[in-house]
Amino acid sequence: MIVLKKRALDRAQLLKKYWRQGSRYHSGAENFISNYENQYVVIKYGGFSLSKKKLVTSFAKNISLLNQLGVKIIIVHGGGPQIEKELRKRKIIDKEYQGLRITTKEILTIVKQILGNQLNKMIVKEINKFRGNAISFNGLNKRLLKSKILMNGKIGFVGNPIKLDKKSLMSAISKNKVPIVSPIGFDDNGNKYNINADVAAGFIAETLKVKRLLLLTDVEGVLDNNKKLIVELNKKKAFEYIKKGTIKGGMIPKVKTCFKTLNKGVRGVALVDGRKENAILMELLTEKGAGTLIKK
Repeated sequence: MIVLKKRALDRAQLLKKYWRQGSRYHSGAENFISNYENQYVVIKYGGFSLSKKKLVTSFAKNISLLNQLGVKIIIVHGGGPQIEKELRKRKIIDKEYQGLRITTKEILTIVKQILGNQLNKMIVKEINKFRGNAISFNGLNKRLLKSKILMNGKIGFVGNPIKLDKKSLMSAISKNKVPIVSPIGFDDNGNKYNINADVAAGFIAETLKVKRLLLLTDVEGVLDNNKKLIVELNKKKAFEYIKKGTIKGGMIPKVKTCFKTLNKGVRGVALVDGRKENAILMELLTEKGAGTLIKK
């Protein structure tokens, strides 16, 4: 009983320290924390939420808090907007094949620079400012995602992950570290590959059969015809919405990918609004949530 009381007190102090703005949710967070303690959560981080200083700080605090609460976090980050900005700066025109962007050797060099060096280092540094214990898996000096080339190389150095170095990942997590993964793959011939961050995050989540996969997006979540957020969505409802045209455009492949991931053992996938501060804590530690939770 004394141990339980001390643990509850420690949790309360951590919540107060790292999530002061969420004080009205603190009393109800205990059950959610217990639900995720010692469980694996994979978070895909990128886009808008990675480009705004305020949101980067909020994200770093969220991750540090969850790590100290005993949640086993793995972050896979993208960097599409930052890569595109660099391509424009260098006046490099990227081409497409059947609607897919081609990663040439020149573009791959930029991908490695932006993802493996700049963004990965920045995320690690920001999280560690708040004692988050982050560690870099940047795809350059640590080979985590063995990959095969997509479409026989017709879209250049784009890869699909086929094997995860679980041993390295588990070793870091067992030491209470938070792996920060750049989606850069490798093969046995020494080639590096650009992997879609959603795909990399999904692959890691499937391989580890994690409790939650959170995909930080630049939208509120899945919306109904009245533009209201759909808080929970199962497969039957989702395909009804697709048929009716409620779910459309770029949201269709995202939702289908979520169900593919669920079929491979992940227990829940959430599309979370990464444009809002503390979105991750709202999704994991409150009844309200911060996006659309997709379940079987």
